[in-house]
Amino acid sequence: MSTATLRCEYVWLDGGETQQLRSKTRVISVKSEEENWNLNLTDFPVWGFDGSSTGQATTEDSDCVLRPVFACVDPNRNNGVIVLCDVLNTDLTPHETNYRARLIDAMIKHHQTEPFVGFEQEYFLYTEGTPLGWSPYPEVTPEPQGPYYCAVGDGKVAGRGVSELHLSACIAASLSVQGVNAEVALGQWEYQMGGPNINAVASCDHLWVSRYLLHRIAESQSVAVSLDPKPVEGDWNGSGLHTNFSTKSMRVEGGMEHITAACEALSDPGAVTNAKAAYGEGLERRLTGEHETCSISEFRYGVSDRGASIRIPWIVDRQGFGYFEDRRPNSNADPYRVVTSLIETVCPVVSVGEEVNLNEGK
Repeated sequence: MSTATLRCEYVWLDGGETQQLRSKTRVISVKSEEENWNLNLTDFPVWGFDGSSTGQATTEDSDCVLRPVFACVDPNRNNGVIVLCDVLNTDLTPHETNYRARLIDAMIKHHQTEPFVGFEQEYFLYTEGTPLGWSPYPEVTPEPQGPYYCAVGDGKVAGRGVSELHLSACIAASLSVQGVNAEVALGQWEYQMGGPNINAVASCDHLWVSRYLLHRIAESQSVAVSLDPKPVEGDWNGSGLHTNFSTKSMRVEGGMEHITAACEALSDPGAVTNAKAAYGEGLERRLTGEHETCSISEFRYGVSDRGASIRIPWIVDRQGFGYFEDRRPNSNADPYRVVTSLIETVCPVVSVGEEVNLNEGK
């Protein structure tokens, strides 16, 4: 019998309008008959926190419950574990800020459609209130957008060190990270998370943990992460959480019919209103019809169109099946809310198809 002493970082979402990550450490001793101990959620006890300090309770009735829902290795600590939790009331019902529970309800209702989701998380890196690579003097700006996207070389990129450390951490934590790249604006980056190899809830869990890791790594480099959807005014791209979505029937031969049906369902005025409520604070600042966005006041979809609300990739159009990309969600959006909105809108209008193995990745 061996004993492991673990530093467990319990991570949860607070009660802000744009929910922020909170965390605290608990030291746990785990006994195992095997020398190589494996992570098991049952090893991490339910815990609690002061909800009056996170916008989730009053002082008079301040206790909230942390229920572990996902755990992975914490690559920043020896014997470290990240324990993602959802928030419950003291009667063990989901707290009103617990959008993960609502996603699970939607997944159960529409499980036969087998939705998959992948995210493209954009963000800016800042130091002392200024994007990395920018002058601290507001009147001095970098040369216009064009040379920074997927660029290499001094003066063309800023923050690659943080991006690389983050990628390594996500891989070490066994998250479903798919890649990284420099984005359109200087000091702006993107990474991809999720995809067809894990279920939609797990994709969202992985994204939240990856955001936590990004903030912690940036802290260690004296850099701040901004998920503001439009942190720099003027002729500069904002940051989104482009969401690649598919159901079983979309991923098989003839799937284009279901992709089109999904796009039509998403164009319904009621669906558009629901999406605006779920896709992150500040949509109107980013969805202007410029900088690779469709105006918030309209909805359209098209093949290879990065100025549309929904983009259908060229390979999907050519092969006749695959997925679509919802380009509307903000970088600060809660993935649980985004995916719930998509499932509730799309899954009722698509049928169940037979699965095939696709070689084309996201």
